[in-house]
Amino acid sequence: MLPVGGAMKGASVGQGSAWNMADFLLELYHDAAEYTPSELRIRVLRRLQEVVPFDFAVWGGGQAEGRLVNDLSVLDQSHAILGEWEAVAHQDGFCDLTLDKLGTTARFDDVLDYRDSLAYNEHWRRFDASHMMATIVAERSDGYVSFVGLCADDRPRVFSDAERSLKQMLMPHFSQALRISRDLGQARGDMPSEAVGLVTPDGAVLSVEGPFFELAMQEWGARIARLPSDVIHALHRAGQWSGVTAQAKMVPFGRNYFVHLIATSVLERLSPREREVAELFGAGLTHKAVARRLGSSPSTVRNQLASVYEKLGVSNKAELASLVGGGNL
Repeated sequence: MLPVGGAMKGASVGQGSAWNMADFLLELYHDAAEYTPSELRIRVLRRLQEVVPFDFAVWGGGQAEGRLVNDLSVLDQSHAILGEWEAVAHQDGFCDLTLDKLGTTARFDDVLDYRDSLAYNEHWRRFDASHMMATIVAERSDGYVSFVGLCADDRPRVFSDAERSLKQMLMPHFSQALRISRDLGQARGDMPSEAVGLVTPDGAVLSVEGPFFELAMQEWGARIARLPSDVIHALHRAGQWSGVTAQAKMVPFGRNYFVHLIATSVLERLSPREREVAELFGAGLTHKAVARRLGSSPSTVRNQLASVYEKLGVSNKAELASLVGGGNL
């Protein structure tokens, strides 16, 4: 990894010495492109354990309504910790608190007399969770909520305010990285390479992880030190951008931003109908046969093929058939 210009180094949290948060987050977003959601969650929790001392952790998700967990990774504990929790879920005051204050990190000790409650004594204590620090965040689009809980038993004191603040700051990044991992997993065949860059608000590249400059070279024809102005404007406006050979997503990090750059297939340049035409024509059908199959006219098909040839940079049917036969459509 290249050195991060001006990256913030956090003071010691827990047992560690000085901790570089920018490096932690760059690795997080890099792993989001490389690993499945389950693998990503375990890797992240392992690294977090080096900074905040805890004995085991749960990272789950589902719909807030009904308090049903349908997506779960557990580090150093049995999956039964949340499977059996359903029996006391609707009587758990700690869950009430975290759901009422989405995005806010809470501790067991934030709930008055929580250790006298049914949920604590009938469930959490049985799993040696004397202390817990948890955060729930919600996706804006579909109501999915992510839950990350850090638990400890043999710990001399409650989780500190510094540890709470750190976890609360990291949680939106955990949620975003998990979403990226899911999205990329669905389209892995079309995305041969990914990279992450830390950039300033005006697009200056501070540091990179992965083939960021190589992907930029393919898209813009030069080894850039700053994202093009139209690209950074689009990222600020919509959080994402699509080009000819690459796509980009952006998430904030302090005063700067992480830009996730993803290589895309040349076939992404085609519209859905152009893809249909290219697939049928490249498979051997004539203009008229393609037109009959799609309920179109031969002249329309010829115009669409002219656009396909131009967008893909091919000049004849054999070259188009090579793309189709290569499994790119």
